[in-house]
Amino acid sequence: MGEPLDRLPAWSEKALQGLAFWIGHRHALYPNYPLGESALVAEACNLIFANLGADEVLLCERQYTQLMPEGSWPREQGLKSRADLTVTTGLTHAQAAAGESLLGHLSAVIEVKRASAPRAQIDQDLKRLAILKNANPTVRALLFVVAEAHRPKRFVAPEGKAILGKSAIPGQNAHYRVRRACKAAAAFSGKESAHYACIIEVFLGAHP
Repeated sequence: MGEPLDRLPAWSEKALQGLAFWIGHRHALYPNYPLGESALVAEACNLIFANLGADEVLLCERQYTQLMPEGSWPREQGLKSRADLTVTTGLTHAQAAAGESLLGHLSAVIEVKRASAPRAQIDQDLKRLAILKNANPTVRALLFVVAEAHRPKRFVAPEGKAILGKSAIPGQNAHYRVRRACKAAAAFSGKESAHYACIIEVFLGAHP
């Protein structure tokens, strides 16, 4: 029996399913124009914001140096590297805008990636999330992987379900798990051409 896992935040699961349906809608309108990553981030932002709790605040494009204890973000990762989305608790937008420290208020940090991105780019996001998780063990470190009209084979099995179990993150004392895979398909049998949105979560501890 596997280790028990904390339930995903409610906003993440609602946003994920909404994202899969939204991709299907956009693909029906513009089948020859794949969605850019910026559009996916923007819609994920809308969907998360719509489902946040009363004490939660969503922030966009925050530098990792603001999400870590001072001086702990590795220089080789780029001092201006930014996380796509950050969810905080117990902090208002006004306080965040005024420069109040986010440390102690972080709930989740989210990166958004197209499944068609090079594997190295997806691994780089996982690595950044692993570094952040190591400095903030209680923060949920999540990667949304989105596939338009194809199955992301690294994360989703042929039957259309999430590939379960631990997977190593190269060069890090951490691993990831596919926590959820949502899809939108025109037919039940159309698993290879469906639109997918997956939640990948990063955990501490290397996987052999």
